[in-house]
Amino acid sequence: MKLNAANAAIIRRLLVGRNNRPLRSILKKLSSHDLASLVNTLNKRELRLFIEALLVIKKAVETLIIVPEQQLEDALRKIEAEQQLRLIDQSDFDDAAYFLSLLTVGEQNELLAKVEKDKAEKIRQYLSHPEGSAGRMMHARVFHLPVELNAKEALSFLREKAQTMSIYYIYCVNEHHQLSGIISLRQLATAPEDKPLTEILKEDIVTVFPEEPAERAAELVSHYDLIAIPVISHDRELLGIVTVDDILDIIQEQATADIYAQAGLQEDDRVFTPAKESIKKRIPWMFINLLLAAVASSVVSLFENTMSHLIILASLKNIVAGMGGNTAIQSLTVVTRGLATGDFSFISHTKAIIKEVSVGFVIGILTGIGAGLLTYVWKGNLMVSIVICISMIINSLLAAIAGATVPLMLKKMGWDPAAGSGVLVTMFTDIVSFFSFLGIATIGLKMFGV
Repeated sequence: MKLNAANAAIIRRLLVGRNNRPLRSILKKLSSHDLASLVNTLNKRELRLFIEALLVIKKAVETLIIVPEQQLEDALRKIEAEQQLRLIDQSDFDDAAYFLSLLTVGEQNELLAKVEKDKAEKIRQYLSHPEGSAGRMMHARVFHLPVELNAKEALSFLREKAQTMSIYYIYCVNEHHQLSGIISLRQLATAPEDKPLTEILKEDIVTVFPEEPAERAAELVSHYDLIAIPVISHDRELLGIVTVDDILDIIQEQATADIYAQAGLQEDDRVFTPAKESIKKRIPWMFINLLLAAVASSVVSLFENTMSHLIILASLKNIVAGMGGNTAIQSLTVVTRGLATGDFSFISHTKAIIKEVSVGFVIGILTGIGAGLLTYVWKGNLMVSIVICISMIINSLLAAIAGATVPLMLKKMGWDPAAGSGVLVTMFTDIVSFFSFLGIATIGLKMFGV
């Protein structure tokens, strides 16, 4: 059954009534993704009845986990504390920790005080990991085998658990739940029945610690072509796994963050974000851009006398700025993307900078000659043609240097290279382009005694 306008209208009518049986019957037939799309369309009373019905049919967790974070945070604050508690009770440790992370510390402690002690302790362990870490992304339920089994016993154990658990890799743990190694299903199925697992397992395993950034887990999964990566403590206790599905989410978040950063936006500024919040998030960047634009304009004002003698310069100065900006953004994008995808494992920073600067310099020469010829044919002024040619070569060279080095410098300082690079590089190229173009024109006027 698919959600459509008619079904949505029926659900809203049923939320007003007292007979919840027809409502639950419809909700059981709808997918979690369809149900999640309804959350933001309901008022507070309807939302509470909707969540109550989902809790009864055991679909609340799988539905709410899909809801975008901002909308989910708002929804959790609208429902009753008793419903929040039941949601936590029905959730695995990782999902429960995610739901609780959207509440205040006081609300978290109040709910955890009512949760079963062992589960509450594991949830607190999840919440102790930094946001955006592998520990926050991992799934707690991991299929594993006791390392002391033989192949026959292991296969029997596998058949028993395969019905209720997703199995990515077969991990082996010792009596202290420490990760001993990994076995492929093929190895296990073809091994002699009495073969101990200790003799067929692979001990060299790619792992991550829970406090490491989730991006690190994504890099390792991508580099080694894995479908899951185990998360272990520093004494090798198996804590959970980060799956390839989680990695896709991380990659999508990284791509979104990069795109938003280039536009001077924060990642949580989405289409469903309230207008008041979007204004609050965007206005600081707009004032920063206004300030930087004023700095660039002040450079132009230094050469007002030159422009008054050669008014033709006013119509051409944006060509230099635009070409320099494009060159810088191209180098910036290549380097920033290389940092995100681990390309610098195969090339040093110095070689990458030299390569980008070489490309920028050659592009500057070619486009500079082209712009000079075009300007001469268009305006018939040789001096201006020479000026624009030289300034484009200089500007393209410096723009490539800025585009390649700024993200590396920000990364070295521990800042997000995608977040500030665009603003800094754009400011730099605008100032350099105006200064070089108008400065060279000023020198030319003096040489010709104008």
